[in-house]
Amino acid sequence: MRSAPSPAHELVRTLWQALRSLGAEPTPLQIETWGLAVHSALASKSRQFHSHEHVMELCEGASPLEVVAAIYHDLVYVQVDGELPAAVRALLEPLLERTEGASFRVLPRAADNPLTAQVLAIFGRNVGDVMGPFCGLNELASAWVLVMHLGETLRSDQLVELAACIEATIPFRPDPGASLAARLADLGWSQLDTKRAVEQAVRFANRDVDNFSDPDAARFLANTWKLLPETNPSLHVPSRYTVGDYRVALLKMETFLEKLDPARVFHAWGDEPSPEEHARLIAAAGENIRIAVRYLRVKLYAIALIEAICLASGGDLPLQYVMGAIASRGEKSRLESFLPVASRSQRMDEGDPLPRLLAGGRAGSSSFDIAPSPLASYLLTALGEPAICEAVAAARSFWAGEKTPLEFLRAQEGSIVSALASAAAELAETRRESLANVLAELSLSFGQPVDLADDGAPASGVASQWPAAPRQTQKFRRLDWSNDALAMYNVPEPDVRDVTNKLSAG
Repeated sequence: MRSAPSPAHELVRTLWQALRSLGAEPTPLQIETWGLAVHSALASKSRQFHSHEHVMELCEGASPLEVVAAIYHDLVYVQVDGELPAAVRALLEPLLERTEGASFRVLPRAADNPLTAQVLAIFGRNVGDVMGPFCGLNELASAWVLVMHLGETLRSDQLVELAACIEATIPFRPDPGASLAARLADLGWSQLDTKRAVEQAVRFANRDVDNFSDPDAARFLANTWKLLPETNPSLHVPSRYTVGDYRVALLKMETFLEKLDPARVFHAWGDEPSPEEHARLIAAAGENIRIAVRYLRVKLYAIALIEAICLASGGDLPLQYVMGAIASRGEKSRLESFLPVASRSQRMDEGDPLPRLLAGGRAGSSSFDIAPSPLASYLLTALGEPAICEAVAAARSFWAGEKTPLEFLRAQEGSIVSALASAAAELAETRRESLANVLAELSLSFGQPVDLADDGAPASGVASQWPAAPRQTQKFRRLDWSNDALAMYNVPEPDVRDVTNKLSAG
């Protein structure tokens, strides 16, 4: 097949080829109608992970039936799109009634049509059920569209297998294969056919979340970052979202991943996958989840300090106003450019990926954030991970309203607070006076360098009392991020150039 001139062409051609491989012979106009309806949903501006790219990746190396399932499985994504996709709304509105928020009630007509009724049975749902997007609504609605599109084109057994594949992609459940097998048996499927269909569904669902087993944590984090704007619409406009908006997005993801059991990411049924492969997948997911939580906590501490400084000095601000634009326009256009150089607080484990992930960045670009994390990396260098974890616990009290911004800042390392406020004043010029007042209340002043003890540890500790800082502004060497910070982690020269390019290009 020749190369496709657009994503829409690629999707239509892929669907056409898969259906013909399954023995179906739809008309070209039918293929066009179905393919473009799916493309319209996947091309929504709010889609960054559950998009055309993800669908095409899932199609690679898949069987024709799994290709069809891949094309349809993310068609409906209510919590991302905010509504049922316009291209298929007329098909779904007779079956679903919106109740509250992103939840919908299954209407009686869903049981009247044999095709949609069969899908309802495969999903173990009934008329009157109220479903939210995190308990199978998206998958059920997507499977309904599939059978309404293809019901007269494919065999009944193929439609059942396709619905089973999509049902299996409802994420993060304990042992979904057993309940799916029981429901197929209730439909009269033989034990052998049930085993084959469920194994296929489990294989498909595991491939859908294959990102969790990626051996490169930078790629795993890059895909994780694509999910943030899908569930946090405020991030869609990088120049407008606030420090608080960004913190909320990070906190939601950290909370989710911290509670996620790796055993609920990848599943097994029958011979799919082998016990050894299943164990490998779960172990890989566990490692990626652990490093992601550590990564997010360092970033959360960084944004907690910035948020507290903003709130104490006059209120929340657009993140770019206080930290600089994603696409740098000059040497001194981002907050980290105005920070003093900090020595390591403790010896870093050379095998630990966290310092490199923060300094070197996630793999790939992001629409709303730079790939490296200069401020978080700076704090990891200056304070060390144990002190940051302790400080994040205090930040949770601040976010819960149990501590004021000043109370939170007063419990942090004074030289760090001074350095950040000084750097913020370079960008948020309208806050210089109020930032100076905040520092005065903390017995600090602008320009106080990071004060480290002889052993490299913060002289006063994160939660200690600090001596009153001198009132005059002190001069210090600015941080040349590409040379100073990355060199701390022995990043090879090509990587230094690559990250420098990321910082300048966004």
